[in-house]
Amino acid sequence: MTQRYVVVDLETTGNSPKKGDRIIQFAGVVIENDQIVDEYSTYIHPGQEISLFIEELTGISNETVKHAPDFEDVANNIAQLIDGACFVAHNVLFDLSFLQEELVRCGFEPFYGSTLDTVELAKILKPTSDGYKLHQLAKEENLDHSRPHQADSDAYATALLLLELKKKLMNLPVMTLKQLYRLSYSLQSEVSELIDACIASKLAKAEVHSPEFNAYRGLAFKKNEEESERSDTESDYPLDVSEKMALLQRAFPAFEARSGQLEMMNMIHHSFETNQDAIIEAGTGIGKSLGYLLPAVYFAKKHKKPVVVSTYTLQLQDQLLQNEVPKLKTILPFSFQAVLLKGRGNYLSLAKFERALREKEDNYETALTKMQILVWLTETETGDKDELNLSSGGQLFWNRLQSDGLTYNGLKQPWQTLDFFERAKKTAVKADIIITNHSFLMSDLLTEDALIPKKGYLILDEAHHLEQAASKQLGRRLNYIAVKTVLNRLGTSDQKQLLYKLNKLLVNNGLAEGRNSQELDRKLNDFSYEFEQLFHYLSNQAEKLSRSMGPKRISFKVDDGKWGKAILIGERLVDLLGLIITELSQRLALLLDHESPLGKNSLFYLNDIEVLLGQLQDTRESLHEFFMKPHEENIYWLDYTNAAPQHGVTLTVQPIAGSKWLWDSYFGRQKSVVMTSATLVVKNSFQYFKEQLGLENQSILTASFPSPFRYKELVKVLVPNDLPDINGLSVEEFSEAAANHIIAAAQAAKGRMMVLFTSHEMLRATYHSIKDTGVLDEFTLFAQGISGGSRMRLLRNFQNFEKAILFGTTSLWEGVDIPGEDLSCLVIVRLPFSPPDEPVTAAKCQYFEKQGRNPFAAYSLPEALLRFRQGFGRLIRTPTDKGVLVILDRRIVTAKYGPEFRKAIPAVDWHQASISEMAEMIEDWIE
Repeated sequence: MTQRYVVVDLETTGNSPKKGDRIIQFAGVVIENDQIVDEYSTYIHPGQEISLFIEELTGISNETVKHAPDFEDVANNIAQLIDGACFVAHNVLFDLSFLQEELVRCGFEPFYGSTLDTVELAKILKPTSDGYKLHQLAKEENLDHSRPHQADSDAYATALLLLELKKKLMNLPVMTLKQLYRLSYSLQSEVSELIDACIASKLAKAEVHSPEFNAYRGLAFKKNEEESERSDTESDYPLDVSEKMALLQRAFPAFEARSGQLEMMNMIHHSFETNQDAIIEAGTGIGKSLGYLLPAVYFAKKHKKPVVVSTYTLQLQDQLLQNEVPKLKTILPFSFQAVLLKGRGNYLSLAKFERALREKEDNYETALTKMQILVWLTETETGDKDELNLSSGGQLFWNRLQSDGLTYNGLKQPWQTLDFFERAKKTAVKADIIITNHSFLMSDLLTEDALIPKKGYLILDEAHHLEQAASKQLGRRLNYIAVKTVLNRLGTSDQKQLLYKLNKLLVNNGLAEGRNSQELDRKLNDFSYEFEQLFHYLSNQAEKLSRSMGPKRISFKVDDGKWGKAILIGERLVDLLGLIITELSQRLALLLDHESPLGKNSLFYLNDIEVLLGQLQDTRESLHEFFMKPHEENIYWLDYTNAAPQHGVTLTVQPIAGSKWLWDSYFGRQKSVVMTSATLVVKNSFQYFKEQLGLENQSILTASFPSPFRYKELVKVLVPNDLPDINGLSVEEFSEAAANHIIAAAQAAKGRMMVLFTSHEMLRATYHSIKDTGVLDEFTLFAQGISGGSRMRLLRNFQNFEKAILFGTTSLWEGVDIPGEDLSCLVIVRLPFSPPDEPVTAAKCQYFEKQGRNPFAAYSLPEALLRFRQGFGRLIRTPTDKGVLVILDRRIVTAKYGPEFRKAIPAVDWHQASISEMAEMIEDWIE
């Protein structure tokens, strides 16, 4: 008999029927034989008021349901509709449990049939989606979803989504379906029944082998086209403007000449041909990416040498590979190959995944992640984790699957030819353009067996991050959760983790004599206890030193008297860890030197222990440096959040001038390095940027190509004249005053506003001040560190709501691209000076003082000016954007350095205005 599906969606007055919430709209869509055959929907009178929030969300008001039936009047219709069907919903637990409560309340039997959750199904079958909200999936699949948050529209869209997901399931090979079926019993809805039906259908049609997939050792993979060798075709670089224009207009028929972009191309070509370094600032709208890619490709083809392009953000990496490179391929008179290369940990280890599939004890998160990866293997060409959308539990599970640390040939051998990282390396050798990130680039340059040419040609985009990336790469972190995770994976002799398995192997191979397990257990327990004590003490001290809410960064110096007890514990931990590492290494060596061959499972255990040993050694070196032998040239600090006391403590060290060392040792050896960004110039000079990298005395080509945008016609800048001076008030007092101006600006701009802060403390205080007034209840407020979610998720959510306000700190000052009307008003709450007591700032200022220079002029002001320029750059992303910049820090007009900030951005109209005048100006400007 054909399965009947009823796809249900409810709109309700709240989340809890037990607390009196009621249904205000029900919709059901019936599917039989993969066709929509019936629909039923009705408004329902809830017997209570519908809140303003629910009305805003759903469009359903008290007036809408005024004459609607009570649930009792339609309960029989609903019960009959779902009887004998598979109950389907997008987040089925919510809809079904809510409906069950209402049916039982009205005297009907609960629903006992099968359920199917389209969220769960979408996560499995669309493992690379940006998100799993219904509107996101509907948009991706081009499904009709005209009225989100109305039950009839949501149910219909969910039904269409189910039909699409069933098609995807039917297109998977049988071997993948069988693996999915085995894992599906760990899920929350009856996905297993759907998969079972698909397998039966495919077997009935004898569709066992799928020609579009390769199969190996029980796994199915997307068939990859063989990468072609680098072509010898070459073409002379078009120096003439008309030649370049003819090329570019092939890809962009409406292309307008941007002289800055064309000059940038020539400068980069000249730098490579003459083996010179260059620094280029390319303003927004110049077309920077194409500006460096085109000359890079011509040079690589002509000289048969790869050009490496390194970026700071994953977003730009993806943009280059998915947008810019394809455009170039359409316009160039020859073919070229561009590849993405990341660190080994970004790639899936097929050997580890094969082993994980054999494990029986799956919890929900690991089962779901395995299912996502099985489907992903039929789609991916790279095996790169960043393609996947994993839950936090899935991310943790990935750490066991990433392609690193397989040291024994017996484990690597079966998968050597298919290994994703090995394939990425081979492809990179043949490529003309290698796209990577600053982190991988620097770690690769520091290894003996480097993949990136030591004496080659390099383009560093987002180069203003180079110093930060270098310091991070050369630094180290000591994190409570990371160390506890290692200890938990190792376990003690009776915990059936890796140490238990190691001891069992010793016994089975007759090598246990003289090995005292109890003594090693005692040392591990002592270390674990002392480590807990250390982080408990550190969090207590941090709490005393920081009474503010939110994350806090505190300078950590072992000689300043605040951390005396921590030093004593640290010394004991170093000694204990030394003894533990020695004992584990000896046990490992005994097994590896033993004449009897070890099986594959045993080798996997030993390999895991070897990886943990490396992590324990890193921990010991970190403890030694932090608590016993700190270096003068390094900065030490403690990051603390009181939301999770000892779990929220991380110790970090980085060099004060790491980028200078890296340049002298590695970058300086390259034949040509081109550094580019939209923000490198301070006070019309590259001096600050050059000093950061220790290049002030180097002969380097420099150029600045300003943005072609007509900012005077696009931007109005407003500075309130009725706000007190920020320096004369506490954080709470200023936040309250700022909140009033933000509310006025938000109402005038109708949302579509981003508010940038320099500290979490002020963000939190201002956000809560605004929330407490209730004036902006009709707006959706997203706040970094409060609303939850990653930066990218916050941005996506912000763009999905019409009346939205986004509150952000450091990472939102740059690298955020929100074109068009989604962002019409930008508020900068205070000028972006780093707090003087922030450890990195304090250390850099001391560094300049020792050189006899003014730290404010040499470091604090230039850094703030660059950050200010980056913040301003968020507002106008295309030539047709229009917006208002509101600066709540009156120092921009009153302080001696105020003119420096005003000159740092393009020429625009500046106005000082009262709160009411400001609101009028905003409304008039962005209408």
